[in-house]
Amino acid sequence: MIGTNKVMNKIAVITGANGMDAKTLTHFLLNKGYTIILTYRRNSYFDIDNIKNIFRDDLIKNVTSKLMFDVCDISCQNSVIECIKSILKLHNKIDEVYHLAAMSHVGNSFKQKELSILVNGQSNYYFLEALKEYSPSTRYYGAMTSELVGGMESGVFNENCKWHPRSPYAIGKALGARWIDFYRESSDLNMFCCYGILFNHSNCYRSSDFFIRKITSAAAKISVGKLQNISLGNLNFWRDEHWSDFGCEMMWKILQLKVPDNFVIGTGQAHHGEEYLDLTFKYFNLDWKKYVKFDENLIRPNEVIRLVSDSSKAQKILKWSPNRISFEDHLKLMCKYDYETELNLNPTIPNVFDKYPIIDN
Repeated sequence: MIGTNKVMNKIAVITGANGMDAKTLTHFLLNKGYTIILTYRRNSYFDIDNIKNIFRDDLIKNVTSKLMFDVCDISCQNSVIECIKSILKLHNKIDEVYHLAAMSHVGNSFKQKELSILVNGQSNYYFLEALKEYSPSTRYYGAMTSELVGGMESGVFNENCKWHPRSPYAIGKALGARWIDFYRESSDLNMFCCYGILFNHSNCYRSSDFFIRKITSAAAKISVGKLQNISLGNLNFWRDEHWSDFGCEMMWKILQLKVPDNFVIGTGQAHHGEEYLDLTFKYFNLDWKKYVKFDENLIRPNEVIRLVSDSSKAQKILKWSPNRISFEDHLKLMCKYDYETELNLNPTIPNVFDKYPIIDN
């Protein structure tokens, strides 16, 4: 089962309740006995009853766990301050903050440059400044991205590589990371704050506006006759992809360290865009070349060609297992979920911790 080692009476705030990582991490922490406060924007589409239903089984199995909600607009400093204050008033403490909310679609960031900087970058300052003032002992995790090194020449990238962001999304993330480093390294603050640079990651919560879910969902629809073809842009890229549940486990492990530090999380393997398509359509016994159409309107102004991680530091310190699940199995799990969804079979989110346990050598 997930999280057999209980951590009693810890209070964690997770931003971005509608997002993949927030949902995934909430599952993980509820199974460790946490009280979780999920934050969301009041003006966003958000169905609390639907979200509660996602975690119903977790709460039944773990009677000490609790799930609560609070409003927080991360682009507004006053909203962040009031959110932190209201949570402290109710619970008297905040043990951990996982700032996962973001303007997460790289392509859209080119159309909303200033908002990308504010949401992905400056929001980290808002949280850290609020915690400094009201709860300086809180441990803080910021979600960064492999897109930080998007403009670098081909190679593998670790914590010490020079950054070269090629999108407003990545520029915002770079600002956020620098704020985290500033608050951690300021000797007068003594704050526990750090970030993870997670390379591409996904699971069945990934939305269909991301490449991997777009193609698994489309292939499932094509296989049952609900869709004729799919339009895609650039396919000449290589990505390092891991299953999100395992990446979220590393977020938690990072905040359990004695000394705060930053980590790169990834598999170290590069998969070409056409490999994604080959394996996805193969699951349905289809040839992707018959169904994929090229759309030049989907090409980004600054394409990132190759992103591959060097996670040796995380492997040593966090016991990160980079290839716990194969890339082929990764895609199969998503294809299976999407196929069952199209057949109205009410698929369940796979428990990868049981399905892919770590084998000690």
